[in-house]
Amino acid sequence: MTKKTIRPGGRQLVHLLPVLLLCLVLGLATANAGQEKKGPDTVLATIGTEKITVKDFDAELAKLPPQYKQMANDPEIRKEFLNTLVTRNLLYQEGMQQKMLQQPEVQEKIADFTKKVVVAALLDKEVNDKVKNISDQELQQYYDEHKSEFQQPKQVRARHILLKDQKTAEQVLAKLKKGEDFAKLAKEDSTCPSKARGGELGFFTRQQMVKEFSDAAFALKPGEISPVVKTQFGYHIIQVEEVKEGRQQSFDEVKDRLREKITAEKKNKFFNDYVAALKKQIKVQTYPERL
Repeated sequence: MTKKTIRPGGRQLVHLLPVLLLCLVLGLATANAGQEKKGPDTVLATIGTEKITVKDFDAELAKLPPQYKQMANDPEIRKEFLNTLVTRNLLYQEGMQQKMLQQPEVQEKIADFTKKVVVAALLDKEVNDKVKNISDQELQQYYDEHKSEFQQPKQVRARHILLKDQKTAEQVLAKLKKGEDFAKLAKEDSTCPSKARGGELGFFTRQQMVKEFSDAAFALKPGEISPVVKTQFGYHIIQVEEVKEGRQQSFDEVKDRLREKITAEKKNKFFNDYVAALKKQIKVQTYPERL
């Protein structure tokens, strides 16, 4: 007997459609049968007379830092987090049973924590909430008026070998002039912790190093090696690997940093003004000489 092929649009396919639809409906019904509908009041755990619901769980999850919230997508992590909430609730119940709230040290900590919460809430209301989103136009205006703040100074990336005396330094320099590898000699002879990286110092500006070192490093071109340089730390041999010329940073490069800066400055001004106004309403006296 030969097999009949089912062609798209053929009569056989038309006859099979009801069967296929029935299978699809049954499949969906079967898939949904194993899934319990979860609402915010669904109980996830009971500890004595206390309950932890989906709503409670989600509220605690929302308090976590962003990186931990991402991890909480893992079912195993969610189970572990639920266990943590159960343990905390269990310990809390036992603490209340033992009347821990009546302990003087506990009451002191609660009072201290209450002060912090009240102060934080007050500052949110009177300071933070009054600093609106800084517009790009305001940021651009600040940038245009303070361009000198966004000058990126010249930087060099260099290696060095630090030695205790000039004689040893001259001997190492002689080896370098003969073509020996700088990083290899740094690992073997340098007394600086950077020896572990072959003397690598990364990028630095002129102001980040002592004057004698900077003068020598910034006078070199990539690939060049300095003569022996004496500083307060000892005797150096420097090899410059890369040079970044100074330049003006663009508005787009500094916009986010600038937004943080202006926001912080405004909050600081609101805070100082608010505290000054309070001091006019409430008499404050300090006695620093009694410290």
